[in-house]
Amino acid sequence: MRKILRRPRARSFIAAAAVAGGLVLTMATPASADYTSPLYSTLKACNNARPTYYSSWTVPGPCYKMYDWKGEKVVGYAFLVKTRG
Repeated sequence: MRKILRRPRARSFIAAAAVAGGLVLTMATPASADYTSPLYSTLKACNNARPTYYSSWTVPGPCYKMYDWKGEKVVGYAFLVKTRG
């Protein structure tokens, strides 16, 4: 190891790798799972799918109606998956 550190290229490569690794670790955001589930055609299908989203990190919310872009027609049902806090 000592002979490798005497070489300027190896020394600069190790230093650059250490700096890059430090940047990756410091700039990483914590994991979060706040997202909307896929659309389900019926309320029953939505409620049946909710237990599959329970984990030690996440918990699903209640099912709610999803409307089309005009806000007039119900196109399905979905729920929000939240990170446990």
